[in-house]
Amino acid sequence: MSTDNQQSQPQSFMEEELKRALNELAYGITKYEMVSGSPMKATARVVIIENETFLVSLTSRGFQLHSPTEAPMDPDHDAEGPVFETLEQLLAHVSSKFEAAHRSALQVKLESLNSADGA
Repeated sequence: MSTDNQQSQPQSFMEEELKRALNELAYGITKYEMVSGSPMKATARVVIIENETFLVSLTSRGFQLHSPTEAPMDPDHDAEGPVFETLEQLLAHVSSKFEAAHRSALQVKLESLNSADGA
């Protein structure tokens, strides 16, 4: 049995994971655009709340930050700079407004859970 999803070009695991993480933390970014994806590395151009743009990559090592003009690097070579275990850690590192947005998003989720319990 064949479906449209099976016939379409499969995305790499790294690309799917980076997209998932960016979508989960949408409250902490203005927008993002996927730049590249391979089995070893995915890269997206991310605009944070402060309207600054960065390249963010995901490899088996973790999430890494690059300048917006830096070309995506070969995944077989280590990039310089810190590697973050989560995208949340990376965003907290570069965005002074991320923590407030994160707390606000958690508060909304808690309030919706309390409303559901009271109904």
